[in-house]
Formats: sequence, C-alpha cells, structure tokens
Amino acid sequence: MTGLTTVNRAAPPSGASKLLGLELIRFACAITVLIFHFKHFAMTAGVTASGAINMPFALPLSLIYANGSYGVQVFWCISGFIFYWKYADALAARRIEPKRFFWLRFSRLYPLHLVTLVFVASLQPIYTALAGQPFIYSDNSATRFVAQLFLADQWGTSRALSFNGPIWSVSAEVLVYLGFFLLVRAFGKSPWVIVGAIGASLVSQWSGMIWPAMVCGGYFFAGGAAALWLGSARRRQRPDESKRIALAMIAGCIIISFFVDLGGPDADPIATWLMAITPPILFLAAQDLPALDRWERPIQAAANLTYSTYLIHFPLQLAVATFALAAGITLPFGEAWFLLAYLAATIVIGRIIFVRFEAPMQRMIRTATLAPRTEPAAA
Repeated sequence: MTGLTTVNRAAPPSGASKLLGLELIRFACAITVLIFHFKHFAMTAGVTASGAINMPFALPLSLIYANGSYGVQVFWCISGFIFYWKYADALAARRIEPKRFFWLRFSRLYPLHLVTLVFVASLQPIYTALAGQPFIYSDNSATRFVAQLFLADQWGTSRALSFNGPIWSVSAEVLVYLGFFLLVRAFGKSPWVIVGAIGASLVSQWSGMIWPAMVCGGYFFAGGAAALWLGSARRRQRPDESKRIALAMIAGCIIISFFVDLGGPDADPIATWLMAITPPILFLAAQDLPALDRWERPIQAAANLTYSTYLIHFPLQLAVATFALAAGITLPFGEAWFLLAYLAATIVIGRIIFVRFEAPMQRMIRTATLAPRTEPAAA
C-alpha cells in the first residue's frame, strides 16, 4: 500500500514542513486496518458463535469494524501526496533515472514482502491440516505464489486474495508507481494526468469491472493533487485562503454524507466519497504544525511501523490461530484484552522488524545498487 511506506524523515522542498500531520493520519489508518482484520480470529476453527458476535469495544469501534478496510484508500492518497511532493519536480526535469527509482522502491517494499510470503506459504499448510481448510485466504496455489513473488497478483482484474492477503494493495500500487514515473516524466505536473487517473479510477469502480491498479491510481493521483495544491498555495503566499477552501470542501463532503446513502447498494459510494474528502484533509494535515514538533520523534517512529505492521499482522494471526488449534485452545475472541494484546504484539514486533530487518535491508540494497547521493533518502 504504500502510503504505508515511510517518509524516512525526509524534509520536503524548502525544508518547511515535516509532514507530521500526514504521519499521524498514516499511523491511524494502519491501526484501523489492524482492528478491521481482528475479525479474522472469529473465523478460526473452534471460535464460538457468541465470541464472533461480541466484538471487543463493539460500540466505540463499530465504524472501524465495519469500514476499517477503507484505510487502504487513504494510504494510497497519502502515498500519492508524498510521491508528488518529493519526486514530481525531479521527474519532470528528468533528474531521476529509472534505475534509481526502481531500486529505491524495491529496497523499501520487497524484502519484507518476500519474508512474509514465505512464512505464510510455510505455515498455511499446517493450519489447513489441523482445521481442514485454509485460514482466511483459500487460493494458495503455485501459480498464485509465483504471481505474489513478483508482486503481480493484482495486476489484472480484481482477484480473490491469497497467501499474505493484505499485500494486494501493494501489488496494485506497484503498477501505479510505474505509471507515475512514466507520466510525470513525460507530461510533467500536468493536471490532466491527475484528472485522467481519477476519471479512470471512477469508471473502473462504477462499472463494476474492477482493476485494482486503476482504482489505486485514482486515489494516488488525488493525493498528488493535494501536494500540488499545497505547493501552489505556498508559492502564491495565500495559505489562509487555501485553508478556508479546504475546510469548505470537507464540510461539503460531510453534508453530502447526510443525504447520500454511503452504505447503499451502488458501486461503493464510500470509496468515491473518500476520493473527494481525503485530499483536502491531507492538504490541511501537511501544513506546518508547530504543536507537533515536540512529538516529532515518536510520531516518526510510529509512522515507520505502518508497512511492517501491515505486512505482518496476517502472518501473526495465522501463527496464533495455528498454535491455538495445535494446543487445543479456544481463542478468547470476544475479550477486550485479546484485542489489545493483538494490537500491542503487532506494533512491538513491527518495531523490531523495522529496526532489525527493514531499515538494514534498505541500506544494504541501496548501498549495493545506487551511487551515493546528497539528496534526502527516498520514501
């Protein structure tokens, strides 16, 4: 996904903003996805019906249990914002060669993807032998494994998820990275590129012919529009006027939500609504927010965990479910402490993986493949 990918403390052009507001939103979205997928434990063999019905903190978390998966769309928007903010000018001027762009992306995404893919592929057969069926994602064929190896599983029309299922959003986004590189390199920061991407995304969603990469592209380039808007507002030195416009857009989207059934049967109206409301939210969150400066280190540390927690939470669930079956333990799905323990374990393990594996692998791959540069580390 990857608004999921870290900004690595890189300052934007002019060094004015640390994007801490975006980092907070990114981490919050990661938590919503973790909570949304907590219901996977209800599908573990041996979990009782009452446990599946009585969700922990059911009332305060009801919206997240129902709609937490939409954190992925927000991630895509954040990713587009960051990529436009960091790369658009350099790509338009052809200052970033394809090799460098590829290795920056590869080093960030692939090592942990490969490890989690192999982990799930190794453990899923054990769970299947114990339970008589796979855990959550059933199509774990050799063909799908090869597609997953190349992050290509969702490059065509939408397919059922397999292996480490959440990686689907990253698979879609990889193609969008390529489109971003080629389009901005060819056409610069033309608004028509953004309009075209958003239009194609909406057509894909509304027609029911879902192409994950095309859908992802709409949110990615909508986030890019917010980045261009912020840059324009700063150049024109009219920040207050732009903030008022952003607030008006957000208010309009909220008002519309009272008159449109966002949970209706039509082609995912929530997804369309998010494409409209997220860019102005990101525009405001990316402003200089001095109140957050004292919290910069913990905010950056939390944001650095978004990719690791996103990729490991399903393997962790699979491991817990497999252990519970092997030990004859019924998972206490309905207990509040179990949800809190799951979140805490995912965050702690995610932190260890980021410090001990993700960051070192990034450095090693980039050192081996890229010449030293004085520019900030890439997202």
